[in-house]
Amino acid sequence: MFQRLHLKLTLLNAAILLGLFLSLIIGIYIFAQLEMSFNAENITSTIITKIKTGQVVDQSNTDSLPPCPAKNAPLNVSMVHDLVPPPPDNTIAPPANSEILGPGLFYVQTTPDGNICFKSSRIPIFQDDLSSITEKALATSSPFGTLEHNSYRFFFKKEALNPQGGTVIVFKDYSPEATLLRILITALTAVGLIGVLLSLIASYIMAKRAVWPIEKAWQQQRDFLADASHELRTPLAVIQTNLDVVFDNPEETVLSQHKWLNNIREESISMAQLVDSLLFLARADSHQQMLDRHHIALNDILAQAVAPFEPVANKKSLLLKISTAAAVNLIGDEIRLKQVIAILIDNAIRHTSSGGTISLNLTKTIFSAVLTVADSGEGMEPQHLNKIFDRFYQVDESRAKGGSGLGLAIAKWIIEDHGGTITVDSTPGFGTKFTIQLPLEKINEKALLR
Repeated sequence: MFQRLHLKLTLLNAAILLGLFLSLIIGIYIFAQLEMSFNAENITSTIITKIKTGQVVDQSNTDSLPPCPAKNAPLNVSMVHDLVPPPPDNTIAPPANSEILGPGLFYVQTTPDGNICFKSSRIPIFQDDLSSITEKALATSSPFGTLEHNSYRFFFKKEALNPQGGTVIVFKDYSPEATLLRILITALTAVGLIGVLLSLIASYIMAKRAVWPIEKAWQQQRDFLADASHELRTPLAVIQTNLDVVFDNPEETVLSQHKWLNNIREESISMAQLVDSLLFLARADSHQQMLDRHHIALNDILAQAVAPFEPVANKKSLLLKISTAAAVNLIGDEIRLKQVIAILIDNAIRHTSSGGTISLNLTKTIFSAVLTVADSGEGMEPQHLNKIFDRFYQVDESRAKGGSGLGLAIAKWIIEDHGGTITVDSTPGFGTKFTIQLPLEKINEKALLR
């Protein structure tokens, strides 16, 4: 399931980036074409206007051309002079108002029947090609447009010469710009393909990172349900077994069945505690578990939380040592902090052999209260230290020492929701120490907003 999701996210990200690249390339191409057409139309319109007013004289040798119509025979007086071939010594200078066309620009004048009767100099194509593009331009109904001939591409604008007849056509050679645009689009396409390839790699990595928390949460949920089912199955099995014993002896008195009934009661209590723990964590995950914060004295809470465990410690011959500062005041949830202390003491008692010591030490610094719960028990290997706050995790896989593996997870949530931290340090064979730090007289504003 997650592999398919990973693949979908990768392809989706790559498709988005590919779409952006294509949009960029198409946008550049369309913009360049429009800009080229706009500039060409402006410049050709300007040239036609100047031709009509005699400001452009860029003549070619017209001896071999048929004469233009008499009424139009030159475009203006100065052109009549320019249509006459200059003497061999080339001593006749062009008129003062003449202007040479820019690169790639040339024009022709045609007779009413479509024959070229005048052409400008520096035409970049042969006469046959010039005749062909002139015919194509005249055959077009639009006054301007683009046409292609061989490897050339031209923009043209034409205008009729009234009342003389004939037409003047100005051409703009698009070939250099088209070549440059083609090179640009090719380069952008190559860059785009490389970008898509890189985006596939990047999308794969990003999708993997995006899916990993979901996959981890899914696996944690599956483990959570499996562990919860296992933990609930054990007390239910014990209850069922003891009930079978009781029902197999229907004539026995309650007193004679006390052992089995007591087992049922203890397992029911254990199962109720487990369900409460599961509900607590479920509400915490959905941010529905609220803490009742008010001013409290942590030293008094510590004494109250330890008192119920003194008989248990004495029964197991454990030395329970408490050391507290005179007054450690802070803002917190009294019931939940007692629950944390109870979890740590219960954990220490279960993992400390008879004759051992459990020490609780409460001190304070300038900004925080520090509570340590240390025991002289069996300790833990280093590989367990970063997992013991996980739900249902237990160092002893046989679970022979009891517990559901939820206590430390609950304790961690409570402490962190108070704006504090809880850490563990342990050495195999020498015991374990939990250290809690809580802010003094400060409210975790982030927690309060939940």
